[in-house]
Amino acid sequence: MNTKKMLAVLVSVAMCGAAFAGCGNNADSSKAESKAESSSSQVEKMPETDEEWTQAMYDKAMVSYGNTSMMQNVIKKAQSGEKVTVAYLGGSITEGISAGADGCYAKLTYDYFAQKFGTGDNVQYVNAGLSGTPSKLGILRLDRDVLAYEPDICFIEFAVNDGTETDYQNAYESIVRTLLQKNITPVLLFSVTENDHSAQDYMKQIGEFYHLPMISYCDALRYLFANNRMTWKDFSDDQSHPNTEGHKLVASMVDYYFDTVMDVAPEGDYVMPTDTVFSPREVDAHMYEGDSLTPTSLGSWKEGSTIASFTNGWTYDNTGDNSPIVFDFKDKKFLYMIYKEVKQGEFGKLHVKVTADGEVYDESDYDTISPSGWGNAQIQNIAMMPEATNYTVEISMAAGDEDKHGEVLAFGYTE
Repeated sequence: MNTKKMLAVLVSVAMCGAAFAGCGNNADSSKAESKAESSSSQVEKMPETDEEWTQAMYDKAMVSYGNTSMMQNVIKKAQSGEKVTVAYLGGSITEGISAGADGCYAKLTYDYFAQKFGTGDNVQYVNAGLSGTPSKLGILRLDRDVLAYEPDICFIEFAVNDGTETDYQNAYESIVRTLLQKNITPVLLFSVTENDHSAQDYMKQIGEFYHLPMISYCDALRYLFANNRMTWKDFSDDQSHPNTEGHKLVASMVDYYFDTVMDVAPEGDYVMPTDTVFSPREVDAHMYEGDSLTPTSLGSWKEGSTIASFTNGWTYDNTGDNSPIVFDFKDKKFLYMIYKEVKQGEFGKLHVKVTADGEVYDESDYDTISPSGWGNAQIQNIAMMPEATNYTVEISMAAGDEDKHGEVLAFGYTE
């Protein structure tokens, strides 16, 4: 059987299996509980039938059910007819690049959850996927794009957009802790690229520490690839985004979790650990845009910016005298500048001067052109103090770039 046909078979078997799963089947319950407790020490028996390969894929994908009490409570809430909101926070994979808004794994799994557990229209959907978003930007978007909708569940997908440096680790754990503090159930979803990049290892550390559900289509694909059941080109038409069939395959893994989670005994009421894995310093971070922040002086800038998800920023007017735009921030600890990044063109360096409690804290130039830029939002930490501080930020174009372009999209902060 060729790999393209194999993918179709996997998707077909997965979708058929989903229709019958989660109905009190003892075999399913036993498998789920066994997977949740520990992996078998016996030599792994290779699958033979299509159904066995599909089950093996699910077993690889289901890293952990975590403490199932949180998800079970949400499911019971949905079954009772109460309003339940399912949110998805991530990058372009979550947004639906290559599959569209209705064909992405997020919409497919929301539809499945709503049909399986909802009582009509009581289950709501929030897709906070945004192309080029790592967890460092995700934690700043969280308040605006997710928390504002008061979700009960939030999937987190940043494994291919994140690196493994400490700032990514801190931001990712900050997202998790912020959600848990607000009694929102996180589900960690781990993706992978064609060149096998995935930041899932440190994400798994976080998931294990907080006893969270974790689904790795990264692990499932690696298993299928290693056993010649499919190829990357079957799953994706580029280097990172699932194609239409790929999104269906990912969705089937999430659906399997929904089908079996009620069969896994909870560990008691969930209690968030007081300790941390890394240094989640952005817990409960927020973001200012033009509708919530007024410059002290507009200088040679004008209101508005050109990225679809960030239209309330500020754009440099290169016909002026390069007077800085000035912002005052009161009682903030960490401060982040979000700006437009491009690959090439007439964009220049931003000159940023930061004053902390009346003393110059930093004065630096930040290049808005990057080999990986494509008109995306980029983030830069411009100040960090352990105590609440009054900051003044002045932004102009760097010397020699007065005739170039620049856009400041927003500011992130912690208190």
